[in-house]
Amino acid sequence: MLLAQNADLRRELETMRAELRAIRARDLAANARGDLVLHPTRDTEIKVLRRERDEALAAVRRAEADLLAQRNVVQRLIAENTRLIEGAVQPPERI
Repeated sequence: MLLAQNADLRRELETMRAELRAIRARDLAANARGDLVLHPTRDTEIKVLRRERDEALAAVRRAEADLLAQRNVVQRLIAENTRLIEGAVQPPERI
């Protein structure tokens, strides 16, 4: 009886191994076909990513220009405030 069970288990093991080999071969074939088929999709994805990159770079450039303009305004305001403060601190001239 043990010999029969052992033989059954060995047959089942070989069946499972054969199924596993078939699944692996099918997956490898699907991956190989997928890699060949996916190139146009990848090209499209690359174009989309490049467009998004270009849009992000343009947004950064606009933000830098805005920041520079704001910095110039702040510098002018500092200079004006400094002039006003110095004028307010100095005692009036007597004639």
